[in-house]
Amino acid sequence: MMELSVLDYGVVVKGKTARDALKDTVRLAQRAEQLGYQRFWVAEHHNISAFSTSSPEVLMMHLADRTQHIRIGSGGVMALHYSSYKIAENFKTLEAIHPNRIDLGMGSFLGSHPVHRALNSIHTKSDYPEVLATIQRYLTVPIAPQLPVRVTPLVETMPQMWTLSNSEQTAQWAGELGMGYTFGVFPYMQKNPLIEAPKVSQTYFNHFRPTAHCPNPQLMVAAFIVIGDTDEVAEKMAQSLDLWMLGNQVFNEFEKYPDKQDVGNYQLTDLQRVTIKANRERMIIGGPERVKEQLDTLIQAAQANEVLVIPLVPTVDQRIRSLELLAQLYK
Repeated sequence: MMELSVLDYGVVVKGKTARDALKDTVRLAQRAEQLGYQRFWVAEHHNISAFSTSSPEVLMMHLADRTQHIRIGSGGVMALHYSSYKIAENFKTLEAIHPNRIDLGMGSFLGSHPVHRALNSIHTKSDYPEVLATIQRYLTVPIAPQLPVRVTPLVETMPQMWTLSNSEQTAQWAGELGMGYTFGVFPYMQKNPLIEAPKVSQTYFNHFRPTAHCPNPQLMVAAFIVIGDTDEVAEKMAQSLDLWMLGNQVFNEFEKYPDKQDVGNYQLTDLQRVTIKANRERMIIGGPERVKEQLDTLIQAAQANEVLVIPLVPTVDQRIRSLELLAQLYK
């Protein structure tokens, strides 16, 4: 049986505040748990008014407190911004309070230059493999000669560790370190996911080294999925995502996530129409039958045993319905 998981952005929609959006994220996590989803992850995004997930670690504790058994994780902490030691402390604390339920998903994106400067980011892209290895050592070795300090609280369990990317290099590092790997299909990626997925996943499997905390390879595929009761319903919802993924003003053209009124009023340029068409090639959109056909093709290409669903659609009710429809297909 294919495992399903969720990645949420804490979307702020018209008529609601960021506080409301975070409450909606809790509601979505609780419904995902009821439906039998494996994990609920939250993204890390900064300086985007329509997203409320700037601090995934804090939000994760809130979500774990309000659910019972679904795994709660980050999708992902942008590890190059921060002290590896502090990341390990945060996730050890989460693990101490909610044992065997915490996932540390990590990415290497540094964000815009203003965000990079504001966070006083202490690493560069070239540091990423060493950052991953250091965080792993902090989490897995309580006291060791190569580590100057221990990470507390001292607990017997540890979070699962994952990397997120669509590159062979990161897949290789994840395999060599014995971490889980998430192949992310994003609308703006300059690659054909059905061609890249087999190469990237095979790199991960070929380099995988079993560890005590991850004895077998774990590979997820993450994708933006717009699913409706019919193809027509899904198409209407997808138009908001089309507009959002233009990314204008560093994703701040809209103070709130665009709705059907924004879609109707927006005057697209010819270049924007070309961009939307290209982005659509890396989204999965449609009614249940159409979505399952597309998603099964991607799963097979990636050799994945789990799907990380990204239901970036306008309202929490639509996101909940998306999870229900996918659960009907795969549970």
